[in-house]
Amino acid sequence: MRRKITAVLVAGAMAVSLLTACATDPAKEAAATKEGTPDNGNAGDTDKAAEIADFKIDASQIPQEKLDTTLYVACSIRGLENPYIATIADGMDMFCEYLDSIGQKYEKQVLDSGGSNDVEIDNMKQFAAKAGGDAIAYADPNESAIAPSLAEAMADAGGYLGTAWNKPDDVNPQDYDPNWVIHTSADNVANGKATAEALFESMGGKGKVFVVEGMLGNTASNSRIEGLKDALKEYPDIEVAHQDTGNWATNEALTLVETWLNDTPDVGGVWCANDNMATGALQALDAKGLKGKVGVTGIDANTDIVEGVKDGSVIATVSSNGYLQGGYTLAVCYAVWTGLITTDELPDDYRTFLTPAILVTKDTVDDYVAEYVDSVPEYDFSDIWFCKADK
Repeated sequence: MRRKITAVLVAGAMAVSLLTACATDPAKEAAATKEGTPDNGNAGDTDKAAEIADFKIDASQIPQEKLDTTLYVACSIRGLENPYIATIADGMDMFCEYLDSIGQKYEKQVLDSGGSNDVEIDNMKQFAAKAGGDAIAYADPNESAIAPSLAEAMADAGGYLGTAWNKPDDVNPQDYDPNWVIHTSADNVANGKATAEALFESMGGKGKVFVVEGMLGNTASNSRIEGLKDALKEYPDIEVAHQDTGNWATNEALTLVETWLNDTPDVGGVWCANDNMATGALQALDAKGLKGKVGVTGIDANTDIVEGVKDGSVIATVSSNGYLQGGYTLAVCYAVWTGLITTDELPDDYRTFLTPAILVTKDTVDDYVAEYVDSVPEYDFSDIWFCKADK
C-alpha cells in the first residue's frame, strides 16, 4: 500500500495542524475558475495545468530505444553516515527497482562528496561527462552557492538534474532549461519554528536555550534558524544563552554543548538544526547527568532521536522523508529524459516546490514508528507529482 507523508505542526497548546506548501494546486485553481472566476480565455491553460497535475508515466509510451539505452542514475550526497542522507540513497534504490519493473536499462551510483563543495562539483562533472545526455541525478548541494555549478555540469553534458534543499534565492531551474528539472525542499522555516515551539512549551515558556546551527551558507540551516527566530518572538521569556554552528556534525555539537554547559549549567533546552547535532547535544547532557532533564529538538527523524522522543529525552524532531525526496526527484527527471514531458510545459510551481514533512512528538511518535520505521513505505514512482506537498 502506498503511503503519503502528511506534515503536522504543534502550535500553541500543542494542537495538530497541517504544514502546507506555498505552491497552489492547478486542479483546485481550475475548479475555482469554473465556480466563480470570470473566464478570460485561458481555458486551454487551465486544462493544461490539470493535465500536468494528473500526469503519470505510462511505460507503454516510452520509446523502446530509450528503454534499451543504458541510463546513468546518480545520487549526490555528503555522507552515508548521516541516517537521513542514507534514506535519500535508499530512495534512489527504490526508484531503480521501478526502472527494473518497466524494463529500463540503467547503472546507478552514489556520489559522496564528504561535505566538500569542490568534490561535489567534480563528482558531478565526471558523472555527467561519462554519461552524456543519458543521465539523471539527484543532488543535495553542500552549500547554496554551488547549485548552479552542479546544474551547469549536467547541462554541459545534456543530462537532467533535480536538486533539493539548497540553492541561491535568485537562481532557479528555469535558468538552466531543460537540464535543471526541479528543485525541492521541505518548509524549513515552518519546521524550525515547530520544533522551537515544542521545545519552549516543554520549558513552560521561559528559560535559557542553546542553539546549534547547521552549516553556514546552507539554505536549510538558515531557514530553520529563521523559523526559530519567529518562535522566539512569541516567547519573550525564552533567552538564547549560546548560539553557534555545529556544521551538521555530532562531534562538533557535542563539543559546543559541553563547553556551554560549563558556563550555563541551568539551561532549559537545546534546539538543534538537525538530528546529528541533537545526538551530540544528548551525549553532552548525558555526561552531566542532564539527559531527560533538559529537552532537545532536532530535524530529520534519525532512529536514535525518534527513540529519544519515545523515552522523553527528545521533545521533537521532523521527518522530511528521504525515500520520497531521492526517489521522486529522479522520477521527475526520468519523465523528462524519456520525452514524456518537457520542462517548458511545466508551471513554475512544478519546477520549485515543497515536499511533505512530519513533526514527531510524544503525541505522534507511536503512529510515526508504526508507519515509517517498523515498515518501509511503498511508492508508485509513475505518479511523479506525488512528492508535492500540495498534491
